[in-house]
Amino acid sequence: MNPFIGVGMKGLDAVRRAVDDAEVETITCVPGYPITETAEAVGAEVSLNEKVALEIALGASATGSRAMVLTKQLGMNLLADPLVISATHTIGSGLVVLVGDDLGPKGSQAEMDSRAFGQLAKLPVLDPRDPAALYSSLIEAYSLSESLRIPVIVRVTPRLLSASGSLLQPAPFRGSGQGYERVSWNLTVKGRHQRHHSEVLPLAEAASEASPLNRVLISPEAKTGIIASGFPASQAEGLGASLLSVAYVYPLPWRLIRKFIDRHSRILVAEEPEPFIESQLRMEPKVRGKLSGHLPYGLLERSDLIRGLEEVPETHMACEAGRYESIAERGYTGICEDCPFIPLYRALAKLDVPVAGDAGCVIRTTREPYESVDLVYGLGSAVGVASGFRSKGVAVIGDFGLAHSGLQALINAVWRKQEVFVVLLKNGVAAMTGGQEAPDLTKLIEALAPTSHIRLPAQEGDVEEALRAGLARPGVTVLVAEGRCMRADAGLRD
Repeated sequence: MNPFIGVGMKGLDAVRRAVDDAEVETITCVPGYPITETAEAVGAEVSLNEKVALEIALGASATGSRAMVLTKQLGMNLLADPLVISATHTIGSGLVVLVGDDLGPKGSQAEMDSRAFGQLAKLPVLDPRDPAALYSSLIEAYSLSESLRIPVIVRVTPRLLSASGSLLQPAPFRGSGQGYERVSWNLTVKGRHQRHHSEVLPLAEAASEASPLNRVLISPEAKTGIIASGFPASQAEGLGASLLSVAYVYPLPWRLIRKFIDRHSRILVAEEPEPFIESQLRMEPKVRGKLSGHLPYGLLERSDLIRGLEEVPETHMACEAGRYESIAERGYTGICEDCPFIPLYRALAKLDVPVAGDAGCVIRTTREPYESVDLVYGLGSAVGVASGFRSKGVAVIGDFGLAHSGLQALINAVWRKQEVFVVLLKNGVAAMTGGQEAPDLTKLIEALAPTSHIRLPAQEGDVEEALRAGLARPGVTVLVAEGRCMRADAGLRD
């Protein structure tokens, strides 16, 4: 039998194969770059937000089904509440959170290092280097999740998901049907944390040390060693230095790292995007990396590693300052020419009031030629932000953003009798992430606050009149602006 399967398979294919081989039954997601395509490939069910997605997975796990949650990096912020609690609460069957970090952000408002959530929640985090390691990491994650009865985080990046590689013939991995046990209710919250630190984390540390996914390549004459995780580990091979590729970034395999450090004069830590590993090794004077200025923050290229190795004898390098990527330099995607909401964006720019937007298509109106929106603090944030304005302003939010996390802010505004004008862009889809269906909350909104409607496209003057009328009314007012997204109708994605 051929020991290799799927020669040339991408990271996305490795996820799909691992889900099948691990017999994962419940898969939830909230679409967003870079995990949308992977979520579609594994048949994930779209949830309104990441907290709900994880809660569904926790319920499935408790009743004996293996589960997976796919989320973009910013989604980790929403699911953090149940994630942190689940660590000491315990679960049933295996549960993996597959998080995609958008490095050198293409579709995100912030560059985040999701590995830090493992340290926050005290949950294991695997950071695979290539598609084969990604497949094996997922299988190992389910095994560890069930043995320790905790969720396990696996971090992926766009380059890992698009990379090609070969997968070894997998061993059978059958479903356990393991359900939740009520033993944790015999302990106080303090007692659960004591148990977690005394019993669970030591087993996670042992798994990290013994993982067959750790890789050590020793160059006998090399004075410099590279400690790496994730995709940079695959870039660090063949550079003339020894290499330790760690499978787990939390907890780290400390004994393996200590042994590797001791046999080299200098150590370069290669990781993305933040110095997560390096910061834990900072007291070691041999260590170089982002904190020492030898490597740049964010995305790493092979050329960065080569330069870092050349400069590694220096104890500290001056960080490059004043060279910041601009929109003009990189370029950007504007509003589609056939977007029905263009008259609305133009009319908004004429209002002499602050405008809070949302992390949907409306974020593309912050720049010329529209400059319609002033503030965008995340998906679902527009209503809450506008509620804090000194005087009545505008919140522009999409229907998916409202369902995701904006509805609570609308309810709060009504409850607290705040002054805010909400413009709901109703197109029935999450247009930026592939046109996934958004729920119709019109009747609920009409029950909460005075609501008017306008169908787009329309004459700019008519739209401006509707906006000024909504602003003039006291209290919470809503304008539902309805239009069809042509790209979503055509099945296109940015």
